[in-house]
Amino acid sequence: MVKLNILRELLKSFMRPSTIKFPKGSITEVPEGFRGLPQFDEKKCIGCKACLNVCSSKAIFAYEDGDLMKLNIFYARCIFCGRCEEVCPEGAIKLSRKFDLTSYSRDDCILGIQLSLTVCRNCGRIFACTNQLNRVKDRILENIDPSIKSIVLKDLEYYIYLCPDCRRILSYEFNFHPVKFYVVSGV
Repeated sequence: MVKLNILRELLKSFMRPSTIKFPKGSITEVPEGFRGLPQFDEKKCIGCKACLNVCSSKAIFAYEDGDLMKLNIFYARCIFCGRCEEVCPEGAIKLSRKFDLTSYSRDDCILGIQLSLTVCRNCGRIFACTNQLNRVKDRILENIDPSIKSIVLKDLEYYIYLCPDCRRILSYEFNFHPVKFYVVSGV
């Protein structure tokens, strides 16, 4: 009886193909949780480079081009581990379900985004991504005491666009230093 079942399965396998005619055939549905091509969301990305620092295969790289930072994924090197997606604080990089990534050229294997960089208002040095500074400002204003929110907002409009060196030098001169909130008058 068992031999008859095996023989029946053997005959069925000769009658029908066991795979599809890829790429001409229809692609089957990829399973839930499939880790495919990583993709950036340019609107959410703040340019913190956390994904670059955690990428074990060094598939993510960044470079500055004038006042732009270019953040790229070389997906021919990517091992689709998902660490970049896990570490992104803004959820700006997601693993898609795309798996057909063949190409004849290495240049076609690079996906990326461009983010604007901020120039220090005092010394002119490029120091951070504009999206990152705006996100920091928003987070500060979300958690600030409403009684001092207008003062902090006024300070941030200028202070946040200074590089760390100029902030340290100019914070007392322009009265941006937070010590002003702790000084008790008349003491």
